[in-house]
Amino acid sequence: MATFKYVKLCSGLLLWLCLMIILYLGLSTTKTVGKDFKNAARNRSNADRYGIVESVQVQTTAAARRRASKPNEFILARKNFTTNMTREKIIQIFLPGIRPSKMKITKYRQITGLTGNKQTRSLPLVDSCALVGNSGILSNSSCGDDIDGADLVLRMNLAPAGGEYARDVGSKTNLTTINGEQGRAMYACAKVEYTHTPIDNLPSDCRRLFRLMQRLNNTVIWYAKGYMEIGHIKKGLDFFEKYHGLKACFAYSPVSPFGATGKWMKVRAATTGAALYLAASTFCRRITLYGFYPRYVDPTNRTLRYHYYDDASMNYSKSAHSFNKEFEVLKSLEDDGYLKIINDCAGRWDEHDYRSQLDL
Repeated sequence: MATFKYVKLCSGLLLWLCLMIILYLGLSTTKTVGKDFKNAARNRSNADRYGIVESVQVQTTAAARRRASKPNEFILARKNFTTNMTREKIIQIFLPGIRPSKMKITKYRQITGLTGNKQTRSLPLVDSCALVGNSGILSNSSCGDDIDGADLVLRMNLAPAGGEYARDVGSKTNLTTINGEQGRAMYACAKVEYTHTPIDNLPSDCRRLFRLMQRLNNTVIWYAKGYMEIGHIKKGLDFFEKYHGLKACFAYSPVSPFGATGKWMKVRAATTGAALYLAASTFCRRITLYGFYPRYVDPTNRTLRYHYYDDASMNYSKSAHSFNKEFEVLKSLEDDGYLKIINDCAGRWDEHDYRSQLDL
């Protein structure tokens, strides 16, 4: 009888122990799963806030099928070169009212270092961006309304908009890049002897620069190539603001997109257009490119100027830039629905005929 009671007691204790083990494992799993969900939610939030936006703009069902069956090699490769590129690190815009001479430029790559001075802001994530190149193919394109319809319009190297160019390239400009040559020219204008000189009496290069910036008054002027010319640009902006009433915000890139773009596209010297596309992919969900076309003639054999706004020439075959290579990368991204390229809004040719001229 005692043996039976002993066995019964042991069985009860064993059952109780099993129940406790099961309960413990269940609670541990619940905590782990809950923690995983919190981490996943946090990671999704950080990816949206700080990570690269996969600028997916699927244009057709065929593009969606291609993406599903075989991911675009350049989209896959892009992640390898953009691990340090976030919206905060790719662009910092100085707040209105901060004089160029008082701007504090930080080289820190940490988010806290970028925001510590409380002088700048980054761009929010926007739905649609128009990235406007300077190719002469935009002449008589009638793309102005399309471009102005984007949430954010980005232009390059102080290219003019509005006025006589409004019908083809639009009037809206949220940001425009400035290049090193323009920065050095701006610095050359900021001389003591020019402080009280009327604009019309300044040297021709200074007059031209001022007219371009005046045309883009209240626009963000963005230097995205690192730090080399920032001091010159700040001094030039301060000069034109103090003595000639120019109103413009300044932006810079704590992490320049140019190096990553060159490695990603496997080109020696990335163009501003290609680098600006990679930068825009951090803050634009959908990107449409206008004025990207590296040829002398369009698909109808119309002769093209290098720029839509002047008579400058370009020898594409001898340039340091790999225009054709970059264009092929962008076209492959368009084919798979990651972006859209528009160079004609007047119905003169089919939008997929661009490659017909690339071998000329």
